[in-house]
Amino acid sequence: MNDDYRRCNAKYLWKRIPSDLKAANEELGRVWTVGQCMWQRNWPAVHTALNVEWSEDVKDVMTALKEELPLTEHPPISTPIFADNVRERVMRLISKAYSSLDLTTMTTMSGMSLDEARQAAIDRGWTVDGTIVEPREQIDEEQYSQSDKICLTEEQLQKLTQFVSFLEN
Repeated sequence: MNDDYRRCNAKYLWKRIPSDLKAANEELGRVWTVGQCMWQRNWPAVHTALNVEWSEDVKDVMTALKEELPLTEHPPISTPIFADNVRERVMRLISKAYSSLDLTTMTTMSGMSLDEARQAAIDRGWTVDGTIVEPREQIDEEQYSQSDKICLTEEQLQKLTQFVSFLEN
């Protein structure tokens, strides 16, 4: 199951949760804020939403989502969702989308400090010249998850539906 389907499922789950339960549980709202930011692909906001104090019930899950750490215990939901954390996803996005970018832009997108971002760029073999980073897209196919290879967005699905409808009529 790719990430777009997971986000859709999360959205519909949120709609099914009773309003009084949402109002009574502040942390549930914070988890949903993370989900909304991911849905909108607003990576700086994802990092901001993840940088809060979490209860023991969700702490491992949110830490695994944020950092490059595997889950130590089995979370109450499916683990594959967290196999590809936010930071790694953003770094792959940067490598695909930018030929060069400012180091502060990279820190904002990745949620890292300047020193962490500089080191992460160097570790990936990217060129760092002062405050300018020149990413290189990773060619190793094993690094990309299946969701990066095949990703149907809602727009693509809508176009496909319209095409099939056109053929049937």
